[in-house]
Amino acid sequence: MKKQALGIVAVFSLLLVLSSASVQAQSKRYSINIPFNFIVGQKIFPAGEYTVEPTRQDSQNVWLLENTNRHFSVVFTTIPVWASVTQDQTKLVFNRYDDQFFLSQICTAGDNSSRELRMRHWERQLAKNGVQPEKVFAPASRE
Repeated sequence: MKKQALGIVAVFSLLLVLSSASVQAQSKRYSINIPFNFIVGQKIFPAGEYTVEPTRQDSQNVWLLENTNRHFSVVFTTIPVWASVTQDQTKLVFNRYDDQFFLSQICTAGDNSSRELRMRHWERQLAKNGVQPEKVFAPASRE
């Protein structure tokens, strides 16, 4: 009886290890077409095709954004922002002030939180001057 119980525990342990390995293997890399120039941190990026993904599998605090020809890239930190609803699609959220777009959030499908970027100096100055941002969404697809 002990051998049978030990065998069952071993099988369940193996299944647990395999299922966690497959979850870790799932990429959170997304491709996105951004149809306007935009700002992340202190860098201005041209419109175009980009990929965005966390820099580590076990954390979503630090993200990498780069265009598909890898001429433009930036690594930036984010903080979690909890939402009352689960996101139905992955998208990047930009704050638009007139003709300037600032990346402000990354929302991933199936999550009830998003990742928010810290507001940088340029954007804070616009906000201080009383300019109200418009939220602009750019949908992404899993690579």
